[in-house]
Amino acid sequence: MAEWLVLQLGRGPEERCGWMLADEHGQPLAAPRVGTLAQAAGDAGGRRIAALVPSSDVLIAEVDLPQKSGVRPQQIAPFALEEQLAADIETLHFAVGARDDRTGRTAVAVVTRSLMERWIAALAAEGLSATVICAESALLPDNPGHTVLLLDADTLSVRRVGQTPLSMPADDMAAAIEAALGPTLAEENLLVYATPQDWQRHTRDAEALRGRCASFKVQLLNAGPLPLLAPQLAGGRYINLLAGDFGLKTSFGGDWRRWRLAAVLAVALFAVHIGGLSLELLQQQRSERALDEAIGNVARRALPGDPGTGAVRSRVEQRLLAAQGQAGGSGLLTALAALAQALNGVNGASVQGLSFRDGGLDLKLKATDAASLERVDQALRTGGWQAELTSGSAAGSEYEGRIIMRPAGSQSSVRHAR
Repeated sequence: MAEWLVLQLGRGPEERCGWMLADEHGQPLAAPRVGTLAQAAGDAGGRRIAALVPSSDVLIAEVDLPQKSGVRPQQIAPFALEEQLAADIETLHFAVGARDDRTGRTAVAVVTRSLMERWIAALAAEGLSATVICAESALLPDNPGHTVLLLDADTLSVRRVGQTPLSMPADDMAAAIEAALGPTLAEENLLVYATPQDWQRHTRDAEALRGRCASFKVQLLNAGPLPLLAPQLAGGRYINLLAGDFGLKTSFGGDWRRWRLAAVLAVALFAVHIGGLSLELLQQQRSERALDEAIGNVARRALPGDPGTGAVRSRVEQRLLAAQGQAGGSGLLTALAALAQALNGVNGASVQGLSFRDGGLDLKLKATDAASLERVDQALRTGGWQAELTSGSAAGSEYEGRIIMRPAGSQSSVRHAR
C-alpha cells in the first residue's frame, strides 16, 4: 500500500499547517514539519493524503440507529440526532462510523457543511485530494487501563478505552476532566499527551488533578501530535468525514462522461483489430489450400502410379524405403545411416564433404584430433563396412582427414579406390 502524507489543518484558511510523511502503517518516515499548505503539497506525490481537522470543529456522538433492511445508517443518522443539535440539520454533514457490537450503539461525526467545503477547497487549491478527513481526537490511541488525554492548543480531547472520544475547551482543564469523567475520576489512571508549549500553559490546572485520580502521567510531544495520531490510520477505527455528499467519487461513475469518447474509440479499435485478424486468417486458409494442391500435382508427377491417398510425405518415404530395399542394402541411404551411427559415438567429429560412388562414400571429415578420426574409421569397420583413413593433417586447433568406405565384399577394394 502507498505511504501517507498526514496533514494537520489549522482553524483558519491562512493558518500554518503541520505535516508528516508516514509509511503504510502510519509510522513516521521523517520528522514533522510546519509551514504552508502549498509547501506540504510538495511532498504529496504518489502518497495517500489524510487531513486531520481540529477536534473542536467536529462533534462525535453515539446513537441508537434502527437496523432496517434497505435503509442506510447515513440516511437516518441526521434524524436520530436532530433533537440534540442546535443547528438546522440541513446545514450539517453527518458521517457514520461502525456499530459497537457490545453496546449496539453507532458513532456519528457531525460537522458543518461549510467547514467541509472549506477544507476540501483549501486542499484542491493546492492540487490535493484527501483519502481521509477526520478529527484529531478520532485518532487518539487506546491505552488499556488508562484514560488518554490530548492537550492541543485550546482543546482537550479525552478517550476512554472502548468509548468514543470527547473534545472540550481546555481553558479550565481540571473542570473539563471532571465533567468528562464524573464520579469515576478517583479511579482513573490519566495519561496526558501535550507539546512542551501547551503543557507549560496548563501546568497549574493539570497539577491540581494529581491528588484526585488514581495516577497522573504526562508525556511531552516534542515533535507535535502527528507521530502519536498517524499510526491509527492503519487501523481504520476512525470516522472518515468523506462520506455521503462528500464521499470519495469512483473513477467509473464520476469520470464516465470524460472518458466516454476514449472508450468508444477503444471499442472501435478493437473491432477493427478483430476484423483484420479474421481477414488475415481467411487469406492464410486460401494460401494453404493452394499450396496443398500444388504439392499434390508435384507428387503425382514424381510418383507415377501412386494411388494419391495419404500424406505426401508418408508416400514419398514409403517409396524411398522400397527403393532402398530393392538396392540390397548398398544404397546411399544405407551408407549415410552407417556414417551417422559411426559419427554419433565421436564427439566433435563432423562431415565437411562427401561423394557417393560404387555403393560407398568418399568422405572429408573434421575432428578435434587424429584419434577421433581413427575412432570413426574403426566404427565403420565394426559396422561391417570396408573403411580406411587415407590422409590426415592439422587444421588450426582441429584435425582434417579423408576416409573411403565401401560395402563389405565390394569388388572395388578400399586401397584400389585410393
